[in-house]
Amino acid sequence: MTLFDISVLAIVGLSAAAGAVRGMIGEVLSLVSWLFALSVAKLAAAPLGATVLSSVQPPVLATAAGFVAAFAAVLLAMSLLRPLLTGGAKAVGLGGLNRLLGALYGIVRGGAAVTLAVLVCAFTDLPQSEDWQQSYSAPFFEGAADAAVPYLPAYLSEKITRYGG
Repeated sequence: MTLFDISVLAIVGLSAAAGAVRGMIGEVLSLVSWLFALSVAKLAAAPLGATVLSSVQPPVLATAAGFVAAFAAVLLAMSLLRPLLTGGAKAVGLGGLNRLLGALYGIVRGGAAVTLAVLVCAFTDLPQSEDWQQSYSAPFFEGAADAAVPYLPAYLSEKITRYGG
């Protein structure tokens, strides 16, 4: 077992533990919260910057501040909903199932994070290192990263050095 394998276990294990603690409802609500906050902030940044922060100069700084303010406000509001929904799941007896599904979600999220890291490392010489070459888990994540390459822009996918020398 190499440092690469230990790192993979740590990333996936910590993500699974975080998912189990927060539960599936909390994890999904967190993901939805970020997407919703980004959408609202994108739509509200310019109007918020122009009205509430009109004294800030230059106007682009007011727009940026409006984006941050809208994003933070939506995330805060959504974070207040999470305890209500997870408490409701626990009240109807779904607490254990919620945590189990949260752990499974965490495993998938950890695997996606490692796959993304492998994809980024493909732009370097790291895949040719001895630790990487002797790793038990590297071939699995290399395959997952290879499956993601067609979805990258052409100018990025051309620059990827293939694994294994």
